[in-house]
Amino acid sequence: MRIMIRKIRTAIRTHNLFSSGDRVLAAVSGGADSVCLLHALHELAPDLALDLTVAHLDHRLRGAASRGDAKFVTDLAAGLGVPCVTGSSDVRRRARRKGLSLEMAAREARYEFFARCAREVGAGVVATAHTADDRAETVVLKLVRGAGAAGLGGIARDTVLRGLRVVRPMLDISRSDIEAFLKQRGVSWREDASNSDVSFLRNRVRHEVLPLLESRLNPSLRRALCRTAEVLSQEERWIDDIVDGLARICTAREPGRGKARGKVCPEVLIADTLRAVGLAPRRRVIRRWLMSNGVPAECVGFDAVARVNGLTGADATGSTVDVGGGWTVTNRYGKLVLAAGVARVPSAAFRERVAIPGETVLPDAGLRVETWPEGGVEKPGRTRAGELPARASISRAAVGRRGLYVRSWRHGDRIRPLGLKGSKKVQDIFVNDKVPPEQRGCIPLFECAGEIVWLPGYRVARGWEVTDESTPALQMRVEWI
Repeated sequence: MRIMIRKIRTAIRTHNLFSSGDRVLAAVSGGADSVCLLHALHELAPDLALDLTVAHLDHRLRGAASRGDAKFVTDLAAGLGVPCVTGSSDVRRRARRKGLSLEMAAREARYEFFARCAREVGAGVVATAHTADDRAETVVLKLVRGAGAAGLGGIARDTVLRGLRVVRPMLDISRSDIEAFLKQRGVSWREDASNSDVSFLRNRVRHEVLPLLESRLNPSLRRALCRTAEVLSQEERWIDDIVDGLARICTAREPGRGKARGKVCPEVLIADTLRAVGLAPRRRVIRRWLMSNGVPAECVGFDAVARVNGLTGADATGSTVDVGGGWTVTNRYGKLVLAAGVARVPSAAFRERVAIPGETVLPDAGLRVETWPEGGVEKPGRTRAGELPARASISRAAVGRRGLYVRSWRHGDRIRPLGLKGSKKVQDIFVNDKVPPEQRGCIPLFECAGEIVWLPGYRVARGWEVTDESTPALQMRVEWI
C-alpha cells in the first residue's frame, strides 16, 4: 500500500502543507484515520525533514474507553519513537456551561489543546486526519443548514484556527482506503462506539443519509461532493482576495480595551461604512471578522451573520446579539464590538448559602465563590454589571450570623448603591450597562437578611461597606467556572 503514502506525499507537496524543517503536531485520537496519518507522517518525516510530536486529548466522555484511547495513543507514539503530549478536558461540562452541542464543545476543546501544545513544543503547524468522507459529510451538513459558497467549500485543506495553522493531508483519501491500508500493514486502531450513535447529526449523515443518496441517486456521490467542495474552496480563495481590501476599509483597531470575562477584541467594525456596502460583500466582511477574531466556524452560520448585520442599522446603538459559543457583538456608538465569553445560557433560578469562610461552588450556574476574613478594603474599578471575576469587601459585623446567599436576579430587585442616594432597580442597572436580557438570569447577586449587599461588577450596597483598614472585613471573590 505504498500508494497511500504517495497520495499523502503528493497532497503535501501540491498544496505546500509543510516546509522542510517544520515542527508538526500530529493530532491523533486513536481512530483509524489518525493512526493512518501518524504512520504516514512518520514514514515521510525523514524525506520531508519534519519534526513530529503527537497530541492526544481525552474528552472524558466515555470513561474507561477514553482513558484506553489515551493509553493506546501513548503506546503507539512510543513504539514509533515519536514524542507525545496528552491532556484531558471535561467536554460535557464545557458544553453545559457555554450552551454548546457536545460536538462543538469537543472541537473547541481540541483546538484550544492543540494551540497550547504547539506553543509548548514549538510547533508551527497541526496536522489533522480529516478524510474525503469527512469533507463530503460536511458539505451535506452545510447544505441542509443553508450555507453559502464558503460553507459548501467543506473542510479547508489549509487554514488558521486560534492563531494556529491547521493542515489536512488526507482530504483526498477515503475512509475505506485508510482501513484497507492499516489492515494490510497489520496496524490496529481504536473504535469509538459513539461514531455509530445516530443521535449525533454527523453520524446520521454518515450512516443513513449518504448511503441512501448513493443507492438512489449517485454511487459516486462522495467523490462528486468533494469535487464540488474543491471548486468552491478555490473560488472562495479568489473572492477572499477581493474582500480583503473591503474588510480593511470597514474595520478599525481600538487598543487598550478592558476585558469582559474573557476578552474584548480590539478590532471593531464601523457600522456606517459597513452599511454602505452591498449586502453580499457585507456578509462576507462580517463572517471574516468573526472568524478571524476567534469565533468558531460552527457558530458563524447564516443566522449569526444576519444578527450581526442587524446591528449595522443607525438605530442599533446599545444593542447586543449572541453569535453562539459564548460570543456576543454589541453596537457601541456605531462600532461593532466582539466580546468572547460574555454570553451564557441561563440556568434555572438559583440560591445557595455561601460558606464563610470557604468555597461555594454552583455547578449548574457555573459559579465559584470564595470568602475569607481579612482586613483591608477591596475597591475594584467600575466595570459592567455581571462581569466576572470580581472582588469586594463587605462588613463582617453587618453580616454577623445571618448568613450570606448568592442567588440569581429577580424582577423587582433593588440595591442601595454605595455612594448614591436611595435605591436603584437592578434591572435599570442592567439596562444602563447594556446587559442583554438573555444574560441577566446568569448574573450572581449577593443577599443578606433579604437585602442585596453586592452586585459584582457594579457596587457594594450602602450599610455593608468596609469603612477603613481596621474594620473587620469579609473578602469575597466570585468567578465563572
